[in-house]
Amino acid sequence: MKQSTLFPQDEAPVVSELDLKEAEMLAAKVKGAVCIYCNKIEVAGSIRRQKAKVHDIDFVVVTENDAKWQKIGEELKRLKAKPDCRGNSIIKALLPCRSGFFQVDFYRAKPETFGIHFIIRTGSAEHNMWLAGYALSKGYRLKYSTGLMKDGVAVAGETEENVFSALELPCSLPEQREIVEGKPIWQQRER
Repeated sequence: MKQSTLFPQDEAPVVSELDLKEAEMLAAKVKGAVCIYCNKIEVAGSIRRQKAKVHDIDFVVVTENDAKWQKIGEELKRLKAKPDCRGNSIIKALLPCRSGFFQVDFYRAKPETFGIHFIIRTGSAEHNMWLAGYALSKGYRLKYSTGLMKDGVAVAGETEENVFSALELPCSLPEQREIVEGKPIWQQRER
């Protein structure tokens, strides 16, 4: 047995957070590498909400077919990413960055569900819970895989704007999708 097998070199660590600017640069690099396989691709999550610290990079993607979706995973391997999870609707990988490896997630949407995916994957988690509760109070149900549902039928989901509009809410800026004292920041600024 080789000595390198008995005593493997330490692997680069998994980094739990990056500063916003570094995360944005990494996201731009990845987006540039995979965009040719996408009909639509947008950065979501805490980067979109402009949080100072980012814990992963989230993309919402529409691809023409399964083969192009699989090409995203292949391109990540070319970028020296370590696969973490790969399926028909999600790809997770650890991507090399300046100080180790950083989590990148791709969420696959259909054209008619892109907006609902974009809302959910942008977050924040607390804002999503508030929005789901608000939707229920109005007789709707948020289902990221289908859209905004009313009586079992999707009534909105293609764009964020049509989801918020169907709920008779303004389409808030992503950085205002945080909850303070039980209410969204964007709602508090309307006063």
